[in-house]
Amino acid sequence: MFPVTVIHAKARAAGLAYLVIGGHAVNFYCEPRATLDVDFLVRRSDESKWRELLAAEGFKVFNDQQAFLQFSPPYGIEWRLDLMLVNDSTFTKLLAGARSEQLLGIRTLIPRPEHLIALKLHALKHGHQERFEKDFGDVITLTRNSGLDPKSESFRQLFDQFGTHELYERVLQRLT
Repeated sequence: MFPVTVIHAKARAAGLAYLVIGGHAVNFYCEPRATLDVDFLVRRSDESKWRELLAAEGFKVFNDQQAFLQFSPPYGIEWRLDLMLVNDSTFTKLLAGARSEQLLGIRTLIPRPEHLIALKLHALKHGHQERFEKDFGDVITLTRNSGLDPKSESFRQLFDQFGTHELYERVLQRLT
């Protein structure tokens, strides 16, 4: 099992805030699906502090992109740790709507379903084709399980802002 409790305690002690996103957050709202990593959404301005904290725990960066850092785990643990780096404004907005929940053996924050959908839409619009089915499926199940109305104006606006019209049409076809 991933040492989330250790990272959580050290992040709190260092004053580092995060939200759990990705598969574990989706699993909170939906029927569980397999995931091989733990994803945190963090402030870009805290990047060096996160690097320091994780390096001290034996994590090593194996993929360093503009908006993502992926860390290989120490001591034979199978799960990776991925950090999604966002600006302070985005972090503050997602934090304001976040829920405190028991997840991964800790009390932590997860974004509202709408915010997770926005993150998934951004990934679908800008991400890799090999992840399309998983991310698209997450949008479908999050929408269904959260009781969101796919025909509502606010739902369509998520696609206007973070996705595409084509993605919106595909979601409507699957859900209506």
